[in-house]
Amino acid sequence: MKLIRKADRTFIILVALVLVAIGAAFWKGGWQLTGQGLVQARHLIETVWLRLLLGFTLAGLIQVVIPRATIARWLGPRSGIKGILIGSYTATIMTGAPFVSLPVVASLYTAGAGAGPMIALLTGTSLIGIQNLIVWQIPFLGVGVPLSKFITGLLVTPLAGMAGIVVFKLLVRLPDLPARSDAVAAKVKQADGEKKAGVAGDKEKRA
Repeated sequence: MKLIRKADRTFIILVALVLVAIGAAFWKGGWQLTGQGLVQARHLIETVWLRLLLGFTLAGLIQVVIPRATIARWLGPRSGIKGILIGSYTATIMTGAPFVSLPVVASLYTAGAGAGPMIALLTGTSLIGIQNLIVWQIPFLGVGVPLSKFITGLLVTPLAGMAGIVVFKLLVRLPDLPARSDAVAAKVKQADGEKKAGVAGDKEKRA
């Protein structure tokens, strides 16, 4: 119920922001400017809807293909520096486009990945994504600046993941965040239980 209430609050905030933006556009330019804004929104939807669909499909498949126990082991809250490094450098092969990276990160987080590895993954998609480096940054800026940013990002991304854990632990004390934290913790606990059950089963077979 807490998660539902949180989602409802997010929806209400978004609706309020849209209404404020519509009001500002109408106040500035009447229905003409408001209509132009809605047309731009339609063009944006036409541009990205298929990519969003593919991104969400990929995220859903990740949740059913990769066992939660595996995610918890390699990227879970208890994975330590190993999980942060995996999250950091997995970002090099991910596209920086939010309609791909965000659904993937969300699916991993829901399946039991820890905050630190996911913060590192999100940071890495902006700093050390190979696709962005080759396709966008080097053609526009040359080699020097993008490559310097990339090398620096290789060092900064794990640090962001480690610092992010500290900040996250402070933030989960706020009223709106424990529900999300508890949900993830429950999934990790379930994955640990499945792992222990599997180990016990192996021991019984050997006996």
